[in-house]
Amino acid sequence: MYAPKQFREERPDVLIAAMRSIQFGTIVVPFDSGVEAVHLPMVVRESAGGVVLEGHVAIGNPIWKVAAKGAGGLAIFQGPQAYVHPGWLETKRVTGRAVPTWNYVAIHTRGRLSVERDPTWLREHVTDLTRVNEAGRAEPWAVSDAPDNYIDALLRAIVGIRLEVGTMEGVWKMMQHHPEANRLGVIAGLSSKEDNSGARAVAALMRDRERR
Repeated sequence: MYAPKQFREERPDVLIAAMRSIQFGTIVVPFDSGVEAVHLPMVVRESAGGVVLEGHVAIGNPIWKVAAKGAGGLAIFQGPQAYVHPGWLETKRVTGRAVPTWNYVAIHTRGRLSVERDPTWLREHVTDLTRVNEAGRAEPWAVSDAPDNYIDALLRAIVGIRLEVGTMEGVWKMMQHHPEANRLGVIAGLSSKEDNSGARAVAALMRDRERR
């Protein structure tokens, strides 16, 4: 991933926290015909042995057969992103030297793929995935709420995908190379002029960087 120094993020704790927050990612796998990708929610696990990403795909998805051969894979997590209007930059007012850009967060992880078909592993995986996303709800749903034979049938229709992370890298493009007046102008613009969650999330990230 092209990552200019001023935007590069290499701290493992920051990258792991972001992947856990985003959850939904893309795994890219090499095929004889080129490359294929699958989009899926993932659980991030840390242990003494390293970091592992765990997800699952439908048994009809041929990507798991390539993963079962131990192929290398690339997992991509796309975080908040937003268009930046030039009129928010102080340099636009002073010199006119301003153009649109895009602020975003992206994480790439590379590693070796494997699969899991053990029913116990699959049940634990979907239980963990569900628990994270049901936490805090007034009436959280749990895998155990459904009949066992129903869940067992569904588990036979999926295959677990694991990516043992070898490298992690991220880009946090948040106007770090611009003067403070430009950064503050973009924060104000994203916060008050754009009515979408991505813009507000980027503004929050930029505001947090300014505080720190």
